[in-house]
Amino acid sequence: MSDPKPLKPPPAGLMRLAGMGVELVGTILVGCLLGYWIDRRFGTGPWGLVVCACIGVVGGLYNMIRQAVHETLRQTTRPKRGPEDESKAPPP
Repeated sequence: MSDPKPLKPPPAGLMRLAGMGVELVGTILVGCLLGYWIDRRFGTGPWGLVVCACIGVVGGLYNMIRQAVHETLRQTTRPKRGPEDESKAPPP
């Protein structure tokens, strides 16, 4: 039997994208839970949930866009190195 090949770790960019998605969902979920609690506590009907969910969506999208712009700028401003430069240059 042949030895199984070791699994390569996923690229760092992929993990950052996954983290941004988790943060978006988390922000929306927190907004919905807060709105639900407000509705139960003060009897405001669906309005607390609607308002807090909208705030969660806007806040989550703002955070995701901010991180995407930051990551794009980081990728475009990084100096490009050729294969011969990689052995001489210090690690990033």
